[in-house]
Amino acid sequence: MAKNNFWSVMDLVKGPPFPPKIVSPIDSVEMVLIPRGEFTQGITENELNQVFILDGSQNPVFMTEVPARKVLLEDYYIDIHPVTNYQYGNFLKATGHRTPALWGKEGWNEPLQPVVGLGWEDARAYAAWAGKSLPTEAQWEKAARGVDQRWWPWGNDFYPGYCNCSELGINRTTDVTRFHQGVSPYGCYDMSGNVWEMCEGAWIEGHLPMRGGCFLGSATFVRTTVRWSAEDQANGAHWLGFRCVKNLSAR
Repeated sequence: MAKNNFWSVMDLVKGPPFPPKIVSPIDSVEMVLIPRGEFTQGITENELNQVFILDGSQNPVFMTEVPARKVLLEDYYIDIHPVTNYQYGNFLKATGHRTPALWGKEGWNEPLQPVVGLGWEDARAYAAWAGKSLPTEAQWEKAARGVDQRWWPWGNDFYPGYCNCSELGINRTTDVTRFHQGVSPYGCYDMSGNVWEMCEGAWIEGHLPMRGGCFLGSATFVRTTVRWSAEDQANGAHWLGFRCVKNLSAR
């Protein structure tokens, strides 16, 4: 059982105003501030039709992104990168938590690759140990797209070299620091492609949501608003990872 290592942002800073970046004290991860304010979550019916055209099919998965709506979020910090094998290894050493399915397997075990082969309870255990939590869908999406309703973290035009997607043809995870051109408006890496990321909330029939697409996904499946869920929510998959948030209200 992972210990909940409570800490407060106010322990680290004098704010407000809050600094644009902090380093969380337990897992030593750099986090970026997502400032309080409204953003548009989801897409319009017109955008949905554009997605259908781009994808070449009317995939019902995309329909769950409608409607576009204004959402107000308070200040929070989010990990700049997905949680890596190195960081997860520190968590395992500290807690004795079970190892992921692909732990130590060649091709998936580099220190800067995102940890995969784990489910929501594993991700929640890591987050609790780090004194953080998994992001809500709204928190994840605002960090990915900012306030200008962009389709991909870098803008509204797709460039396959900006993220680890199927068009790139790597067919496995890559280091979380690799795609500098694909960062979000707030400087977050890999919010398009590489690994789907676990969030809190509910998708179709109450399934837990994941966001951002993965290395197997085409352009339409690595957009900032795309939603889906894993078949095995307990054990995840080789394309499922996560990152954490820290709410300033958690004091």
